[in-house]
Amino acid sequence: MAKIEKTAFILIGGGWRAEFYMRLAQKMPDRFEIIAIVTINPEQQAYYAKAPWHFTCVASLTESLKFGTPDFVVICVPHSVVAEVSINALKLGLPVLSETPAGSTLADLQYLAEHMPNSAKYQVAEQYYLRPDMAARLSCIAQGKIGVPQLALISLTNNYHAISLMRKFLNVSGHDTTIKAQRFEITGQPGFERGGPVETETFRQYQQTLATFEFCQGMTGIYNFEDDQHRSFIRSQHIQIKGNYGELNDKELRYLKDFQTPMISQFRRFNKGEDENMEGLGLKGIVLEGEWLYQNPYPKAVLSDDEIALATCLDKMADYCKGGQSFYSFEQAAQDFYLTLLIESAIATHQTVRTEEQPWTAALLKAYEK
Repeated sequence: MAKIEKTAFILIGGGWRAEFYMRLAQKMPDRFEIIAIVTINPEQQAYYAKAPWHFTCVASLTESLKFGTPDFVVICVPHSVVAEVSINALKLGLPVLSETPAGSTLADLQYLAEHMPNSAKYQVAEQYYLRPDMAARLSCIAQGKIGVPQLALISLTNNYHAISLMRKFLNVSGHDTTIKAQRFEITGQPGFERGGPVETETFRQYQQTLATFEFCQGMTGIYNFEDDQHRSFIRSQHIQIKGNYGELNDKELRYLKDFQTPMISQFRRFNKGEDENMEGLGLKGIVLEGEWLYQNPYPKAVLSDDEIALATCLDKMADYCKGGQSFYSFEQAAQDFYLTLLIESAIATHQTVRTEEQPWTAALLKAYEK
């Protein structure tokens, strides 16, 4: 078995999302190493330097480079400064993997497009399409089981994450898009939050957003999300992709073996550690009709689906830095966030809105045509 080459990176930023990268480095020390954590917050510096973290913490990127040469830099800072921090790292010649989104406004995205060095190695850590369940669905679609995807309903996660999945499932790019949207309030009980489960019964008002996307290739996307849906204990998550030969409906596949023979199959998840299985804990993979659509690339570590996807981002970034393929470019990230902004515009104006050409549009369309 070939030896796994360790990936070393510098992490800029601290907090809830940055800690996902820290945990990956701790759970897979043979695979990932954080050379240093850069944060200007003295409390974070002290916190991440001690147990249970034990990381080297410094206040500047320049200082962090004294502790080693990274394969790339991971940027996990507030949305309002991510574009500026990214450009500063790129100007030093460092490859950048930025957390989502790439900016907080359209102006941020345009700033990135304008100031991105020609030789920049830049990707965004959009992990949702790399999650085991999503990867299995994409594999099924690639096999042609449902024919040409024509409609994707995403009621699972929010904003650019959901739009990224929608465009992946439908294989649409930077073509003209028309959006209609509305929003209303709904009462619910919170589930798991960033600080953990709620400790008392609580009712809160949440916003439900419904948007439809008409892509000029003839594809349709439906976005349906309640603010707390992805962490709620009482709200379901739903994905449906319709093609001309069949559909994926959550964990079910329906298609025609021939025009007279309907088939119904289930995506089946296999986990270690269930019943009499003594292999440990964690995901083995996902099977459909006797075929492994997805196998966990990190079988020795106990990881959540999100952690598996984020580790995959890190591996893809390491490969990209060595000349491998782009996996979620600035152009893709910018388009998904731009479409998110247009949902808000459609709601605010009570009007149908349409995309306009942006600095990244031509590159998106060129990549689509290849």
